[in-house]
Amino acid sequence: MKELHLICNAHLDPVWQWDWNEGATAALATFYSAAEIADEYDYIFCHNEALLYEYIEEYDPKLFARIQELVKAGKWHIMGGWYVQPDCNLPSGEGFVRQIESGLRYFKEKFNQRPKVAVNFDSFGHTQGLVQILNKCGYEGYIFCRPMDWIFDLPKMVFNWIGFDGSTVKAARFEDQTIYCSELGNAVNAIKRKMQPWEKEEIAFALWGVGNHGGGASRRDLTDIKGFTAEQQANGVTVLHSTPEAFFKKVMPEVEFDAALQPCFIKCYTSIARLKRKFAELENKLLRTEKICSYADKEGVYSYDLEAFFEAQKNLAAIQFHDVLSGTCIIEGEKSSLQKAEYALELLDKQFTKAFMALCGGYEKAKPGDYPIFVYNPNPDGEEQIVNGEFFMLDPICSETEGYEFVIRKNGEEIVPYQKIKESSCINLDRSERLAIKTTLNPLSITRFDVEVHKGKRVYIDKTSPAELENANHAKVGFNLQDGCLNSYMVGGKEYLSGSAFTPVVFDDNPDPWGWHMKKLGSNYRKTATKTAVRVIERGDLLTSVESIYDTGKSDVRVAYTFYKDFDYVDVTVNVFWNDEGKGLKLEIPVQEIGRFIGQTAFGTQEYGQETEECSQRFVGVEAGDKVLAVFKDGTYGCSIEDGKLYLSLLNGSVYCAHPVGELPIIDETRSNRYIDLGRHEFTFRLEVCKESELEKKAAAFTQKPYALNFYPHGDGVKKEESPVHISAENVSLSTLRKVDEDTYMVRLVNNYKEGVDCVCSVFGKSISLSFGKYEVKTLLYKNGELREHDSMLNL
Repeated sequence: MKELHLICNAHLDPVWQWDWNEGATAALATFYSAAEIADEYDYIFCHNEALLYEYIEEYDPKLFARIQELVKAGKWHIMGGWYVQPDCNLPSGEGFVRQIESGLRYFKEKFNQRPKVAVNFDSFGHTQGLVQILNKCGYEGYIFCRPMDWIFDLPKMVFNWIGFDGSTVKAARFEDQTIYCSELGNAVNAIKRKMQPWEKEEIAFALWGVGNHGGGASRRDLTDIKGFTAEQQANGVTVLHSTPEAFFKKVMPEVEFDAALQPCFIKCYTSIARLKRKFAELENKLLRTEKICSYADKEGVYSYDLEAFFEAQKNLAAIQFHDVLSGTCIIEGEKSSLQKAEYALELLDKQFTKAFMALCGGYEKAKPGDYPIFVYNPNPDGEEQIVNGEFFMLDPICSETEGYEFVIRKNGEEIVPYQKIKESSCINLDRSERLAIKTTLNPLSITRFDVEVHKGKRVYIDKTSPAELENANHAKVGFNLQDGCLNSYMVGGKEYLSGSAFTPVVFDDNPDPWGWHMKKLGSNYRKTATKTAVRVIERGDLLTSVESIYDTGKSDVRVAYTFYKDFDYVDVTVNVFWNDEGKGLKLEIPVQEIGRFIGQTAFGTQEYGQETEECSQRFVGVEAGDKVLAVFKDGTYGCSIEDGKLYLSLLNGSVYCAHPVGELPIIDETRSNRYIDLGRHEFTFRLEVCKESELEKKAAAFTQKPYALNFYPHGDGVKKEESPVHISAENVSLSTLRKVDEDTYMVRLVNNYKEGVDCVCSVFGKSISLSFGKYEVKTLLYKNGELREHDSMLNL
């Protein structure tokens, strides 16, 4: 070794075994100490996470100004540049971009700094999709510590990491028993130990500083390091107080690594399930709201509130924090993180409603007695689908024989088919009406339906339990009337199931929410017993819904299947009241044919192994010939293939922040402990057979559903129905359409497939020809009537 770069840091979790407010006080104390010591010693303090700097700016402006001066003097280094250190498996590709953007925008504005090396020391595994994101966000290097060497082998500590699309970034894993930290007053001994794996390398680095609740450098440590530096100089090693950027400028990796940096802690993909679902809801709400607000802004009927979107985005970034989204924080952290998500959802809901009503306001007034329903389609495809709309009737009917019937006209002319389904209210009147409407929606814009009301007969559902259903496309489903499960799913004459699917399975678990030393989630799998006979809850011209209720002895599980007369997919809703402490819940899907096991990750499709717990985002699937048997999901991440069965992990049996420590019991079993996932939960899925190239687009359609509202226009605006974005290639999906500054709109397109494709994209009437490589993401900017490709994912 010729050169050793010492990177002083103070790992600070904003929330973990403490809530956000205590994380702020730890940041205040640590940053104050680092600034004081900087006046006395010639060293560089490195710190990341814009959120912590925001705390200093708000709660101690004098200290903040002092830090700004230290940054200018080169004694304080803005490291990493992200808003927090997020979980690096669960956020979508767009979610990662917003994490990076939120941090870099802040550091540019407050410090005029732009880090070039990203750091996620403590995140639990890293998706391969990060490589393209890092590359196209202008990063040259990436430092991580997990998964540790005893979990995951790497060819070398420094390597070129290869992304799905072939892009690269330099990456380095730092391995040590104290990882990014050193004990107070013992930094030199820690540094000497951390040097050992680098003995054969020309250039090395070591992370030091008191961490895990702050601290950083101490006077004793810096004094000791001064002597250590002289000692090493005599041995021919130059020791530098340094930065990640300085280290990466010196190293040229000799090996490549072409895979994900996972798994790490496999229970993190399931722990604190309600927060994961809320996070997915916020991600989808942000993207959907940006689309409609950009469209309305460009049409001049709404003024885009950039600050409201930045605020919502920062809250999304905050709850990505690895001890929050991964589910390893205390209960107070869960509660306050849910509060952050709800606050962001409220901000977005206000903007969405403004834009929606502004776009609808230009339509003609409704005819007397009609109920107008306006539907916004957040997707750029105008495919036929089922849309649900609800409205409140002026006059209720309370009768066992009479009820309302309807005629629904699309755009004032075309009569479209509908089916009455259960409304949200449970008052047993014909007053609140919910209609399933079969239609083709205008892409990325508004479609109007007018509901004409007539009195007729009250409709009663045929509740005879079906053993088999077949639709117009000759797709078939079969039900096992004994266990209440889907036991057959045939598409195109081919059977895809080998047994009862979406069967609730209970398993034994331990209290550890990380899943230390685990590769498989749970043991002693056992199916629940049917509590209530299978029953039909909806049946009509468009769809049939069947529900089954299960009883574990302590918990109730409801599984409802909806099969469509004109569509091949099956929608599944699972409602759970969970009261089984120390136990978890999965859904079991026996499959007829198992090829590649794949799932969505950030801007990519990951291939997984079998018999281990894996993490997928909005789809997971099993290759079956030239098609994929896919499950689309919304906020559920854990999955596995075991013994020919696909498992979807819903809940586990963990206790809040129960970290294994040596040989001690994980929890104190002489007292009551707070188990994480007890209570009510709802999960939604879609089972469908499709081509692999269709998965990304179908996942977007499932997670960003159309929005319908009974709205009465005044007719004094301008009607807008033209889609703002057109995409010619079926393989290319729209990731985002949003306004990024006063006169610029950004469009992001994704080819989440192993083959390249050519595409023409039109944005606000301007077209551009694009050529996508495999798994490539492209960003476009529309400004002042001009559309161009942008070489960065950011607009800073």
